[in-house]
Amino acid sequence: MTPNEAAAALIAALPKTVTPSNLEEYGIEATTERAQQISCELLCLNLFWISAAVAAHIPKKYQPLVGELVLQAVGSWWTPTPPLGPITWELFLAEWEDRSRRYDQVLQESGNTLAVHTEATEYLEEQRIVSQDERGKLLAFFLDSVPVDGYGQVLQDI
Repeated sequence: MTPNEAAAALIAALPKTVTPSNLEEYGIEATTERAQQISCELLCLNLFWISAAVAAHIPKKYQPLVGELVLQAVGSWWTPTPPLGPITWELFLAEWEDRSRRYDQVLQESGNTLAVHTEATEYLEEQRIVSQDERGKLLAFFLDSVPVDGYGQVLQDI
């Protein structure tokens, strides 16, 4: 597999933005703005797990290139219409780097996927994007919307 093939396969597996109706299926009341904020966290989670899959399945010398190709593809979505509302690509990248460090720390401490997803829901609660009552619903949404094992499988299948 080439780095381009690996990146394309990962991008194809990446869930796209969240709509209010997607969230309502989980019992989360959502405006367009709220859905964009949750989409941002969802994208951060997915990129974190894509990075983990790349680290686990791609030879070390190609990992930076595959990671960069994935980010370039996601960044290209911002050009015509920013998918997450008013946030710029540069601001998103800074947010993603911060969130990735936080997720990695949680993963190192717990060794568990659920703990990382719980961290994401707690962060959105701290930011007052979701209520404490919605946290469990959002956790279920994240668990259903982040194909953690799927990213590794995609790279194994190529």
